[in-house]
Amino acid sequence: MTIQQLQTLDMSKVQPEALQTAVQDLLNDYKETSDKNAFEDIAKENIEKVFLLVERLSPHAVKKEKTEKLEPKEDSKQKQGKTSKDKKKSDNKNDKPSKTLKKELDKLTEDIKSCRVKIRRYNEEKRKSEPQKPKPKRHTKIKNHFIAIANLIPPAHKDNVKMQKEAEKILLKAHRGIMNTYGINFIRAEAGEKAIKEKYDKMEEKATK
Repeated sequence: MTIQQLQTLDMSKVQPEALQTAVQDLLNDYKETSDKNAFEDIAKENIEKVFLLVERLSPHAVKKEKTEKLEPKEDSKQKQGKTSKDKKKSDNKNDKPSKTLKKELDKLTEDIKSCRVKIRRYNEEKRKSEPQKPKPKRHTKIKNHFIAIANLIPPAHKDNVKMQKEAEKILLKAHRGIMNTYGINFIRAEAGEKAIKEKYDKMEEKATK
């Protein structure tokens, strides 16, 4: 059994409600996980249990493949009578789950919760083994703060090139002063100034279009 088989189920026909919840929980967990293959490996047993229960309790929820052989046509009244009987049987069967079935569904719910914990632990271990992204240097953080200030221009003045040029002069002067005060070397300070200038060049280009 695969998760894809669960995805093809007609959820409106999956009964009882506890089984529908179990199916939905597995589908939601699969959707949210980043490592789909690992999920299918860890949850394989639960996927199989859930699907077999659906086949047993809600066979109409399983979408069957079309066959080439055509079944003999039934009289519409016979067909209607059959459908009504099937529906009644299905309703009677699923309205009140037996104590045995309830225990089975409760156990399944616990298994799914346990599976969720295993997947969470797997993801945590995987994250630990992955190379960590290097933290940005101090001069990069300063540069980013100044560019963020440039983005705070009021919407009503986004096309005001004169205001942009004035703001650019102020920010470049302040950036230079901060870099000198903090003793950050000239090359890094110059790279920050270049980034600020490029930001304002793009803003001015957009304003004059």
